[in-house]
Amino acid sequence: MMNGNTFAWRGFSGTEVGPLHQRLGLPNQDSCHLELENDLVLVAVSDGLGSKSLSHIGSQAVCRAVVRVARHYMSALVIEPLLVIELFHSFWLEELNGADVGQCGCTALFAIVLGDNTFIAQVGDGDCCIITSAQDEQQIYFLTDKDDGLFANQTHSLGKKNQIGQWNFCLQPTAELEACFLVTDGIADDLASEHRIGFYRELLSQYRQLSDIEVSRDIKHWISQWPVTGHSDDKTIAALYR
Repeated sequence: MMNGNTFAWRGFSGTEVGPLHQRLGLPNQDSCHLELENDLVLVAVSDGLGSKSLSHIGSQAVCRAVVRVARHYMSALVIEPLLVIELFHSFWLEELNGADVGQCGCTALFAIVLGDNTFIAQVGDGDCCIITSAQDEQQIYFLTDKDDGLFANQTHSLGKKNQIGQWNFCLQPTAELEACFLVTDGIADDLASEHRIGFYRELLSQYRQLSDIEVSRDIKHWISQWPVTGHSDDKTIAALYR
């Protein structure tokens, strides 16, 4: 698809309920969303906290809130990152539709193409992998690394009050952006550190050579046949690339 700045974008999204939730008859607590319109290009991923009974509602609200933010800023000339995050949080609260905020805790990872710049943000765990190219040199970096100061199954999350200090974000020049991969911890935590960059580089290289239908089939296959012994968590990945 094409956006207003004539950059060609492709993308994908896929999510799979984890074995633990399948056994317990619980819903997938992850959510993801992709938009590839002429004037709306975005991707979002959210992981509902397992300890919160309505976290699946929270994660679904993340995706709707990101779409609202993107529409709000479609024609904006100036992007103030802190204001974008505050607006997202207010939209997220509205999208909960009266549900108990305290039981809707979830992470939020998203990227919105806004003309010359792409706003990318993350609160909570998971991977936000950004691949850029400038002067024919490819660079791969992550918006945040795993916080070793947090205990297992503990992460920052959305709540009633916006904790701006828990967010990581950037304004990435759109012309330099090759890809942005968003992944929940059901996948990210199983990637060995030494293979982390290679995993996303290989995905980009492989999927550029496949059709959209082939990409969707491949995503569905490998997240449903996750090879790590004893894995239990929901698994979600979404991306923009070109």
